[in-house]
Amino acid sequence: MANDIELTKLLNISRTTVRSCVEYLEEQGIVKRDGPNKVVLRNPKDTDFFDIKDKDSTKDIQIEKYFLNLINTGQLLPGDRFSELSLAKNSGCTTITVREFLIKFSNNGLIEKIPRGRWKMVKFDEDFARELVSFRKMVEMHAISELLKRPKDHPVWEELRELLVRHQEVSNDMENRYMEFPDLDRALHFIILQSVKNRFTQQFFDIVSFVCHYHYQWDKKGELERFTVAINEHIDLLNNLITHNNAGAIMSLATHLETAEITLLRCVHGLEK
Repeated sequence: MANDIELTKLLNISRTTVRSCVEYLEEQGIVKRDGPNKVVLRNPKDTDFFDIKDKDSTKDIQIEKYFLNLINTGQLLPGDRFSELSLAKNSGCTTITVREFLIKFSNNGLIEKIPRGRWKMVKFDEDFARELVSFRKMVEMHAISELLKRPKDHPVWEELRELLVRHQEVSNDMENRYMEFPDLDRALHFIILQSVKNRFTQQFFDIVSFVCHYHYQWDKKGELERFTVAINEHIDLLNNLITHNNAGAIMSLATHLETAEITLLRCVHGLEK
């Protein structure tokens, strides 16, 4: 097997990554070092491989955060056009990673492919919003019921306590920190939906994050007021979850989802004007 420098050039990765990989292969008895070179001792078995089918790569996460931040900061608006090449260049990702991300989100009807590697942000209408909210209520109300079944020593309750502290910190300085709310919103709903062991739940969460957590921010009117109402509803929900007030938690989530529906529908009508 080649030495570290040759592997670095061959695989187009850093020497640190090469060394880490070789160390792992040594631990598994697959290779051994012979001076600067390596000797292959055996073929890898199935148990030597990592299960990454449900894990996003660093670049997958990087392009998602970059793209959603463009929406969050108003740099991408309904009707705007953009290219895969420009996104790749500005995000530091490859065009392949960018294209895969855009294809995934094009399924929700909010991104439209146009010729020559270009895309367009598309408005969503009231019917789309109502259908999404209706399905969201069904999925999340089921998810919170599953969450409430978790034993009191389950790690999720500590996660929720920490999330409550973050909410309280932002709430105490809302005028200056209200733009931190979308990340808190995403974090809370992700924890709730994680309670359901269903492969389709993550796909649904991606769409909700894109639409409910970001798309409505294209309408900036009354943003501080909307986020203030929502963060107070979150705090109420978190308090009920942490104290294991099952009935209170279910009622809090129902109230929050009703508010989210009103917010989304107002946004739809506001963008259509």
